[in-house]
Amino acid sequence: MKTRTPKHAVVVAGAPRSGTTWVGEVLAQADHTSYVHEPDNHSLWPLALAAKAGLGRQPALDPDDEAPLHDRVWNLALSGADNLDRPAWFIRKAAMKAATPELASEILDTPTDQLSSKAARLLEALRKTPTGKIAPATGPLVVKTVHSCFGLERVAERSGGPIVVVVRNPRNGIASWLNMNWQVHRFESNPLVVDRIVNDLGVTPPPTGDHVIDTAWTYGLLDAALRKAAFSNPDWLLVEHESLSENPIEGFRDLFDKTGLAWSSAIERHIEAGDKAGDGYNTTRVRADLRHAWKTRLTEDQIAKVEQTLTQF
Repeated sequence: MKTRTPKHAVVVAGAPRSGTTWVGEVLAQADHTSYVHEPDNHSLWPLALAAKAGLGRQPALDPDDEAPLHDRVWNLALSGADNLDRPAWFIRKAAMKAATPELASEILDTPTDQLSSKAARLLEALRKTPTGKIAPATGPLVVKTVHSCFGLERVAERSGGPIVVVVRNPRNGIASWLNMNWQVHRFESNPLVVDRIVNDLGVTPPPTGDHVIDTAWTYGLLDAALRKAAFSNPDWLLVEHESLSENPIEGFRDLFDKTGLAWSSAIERHIEAGDKAGDGYNTTRVRADLRHAWKTRLTEDQIAKVEQTLTQF
């Protein structure tokens, strides 16, 4: 079922810290283009947390699965729903403040009929939280997600527009996760992920408990699932972050052409202005340094563990 949307919607997808924000924000520089940031991020959108209840942080949903709240999240996003409009934003912010990490994890990882009374009440409140304002249909739309790695074909079917999959050398992605000191949530407790992703890829989860190995395994699984989906859908656009970083003007001009977005000199200036030192969540980077950044960001011991873990993929 495709979403009825008056916009030309481009979906930019990838694993967290793969470069999707940079790609999405540059594409959104096209004239009259709106940008929706991570509509399925359960840390930002109350409805996203409710939609992913019992499905986990990366729902392994097939196109034909019944998941009405998940459909609603994407119907809103593909219509241009803005998570930051006011006054509804204040209500959503209060709802997300109530969703402590412990309660959010329970909602994500526990079957909905087995939730504690506190988590069940919060889930019901999240389902009723006001959604974002629908932006006027004045032009194209770019929607960025890092939470659809295991279910991108479902999103693609509903979008009907170009799908841009951003991949990064997993070593760089893993180094970034470790540098951000992110807590890693393994996916093996979710039977759908095991059946549809882990078993389908023919990989064996390593023992848990080592942060570097857990991080490498989790990123590697997300990356492998995305690449497999992209190779199975040749009409999708597969973009390697390191290659795009080394020649961003030519690479983005080609990407604009293939997605049907209009290129301009202002976009070129925007890209050039971002080629400078940066860290954390901002998107400025010295692009020439990115391909081999992992070699200086990881210790020898970390590199050994990462390489051993990635051999499965």
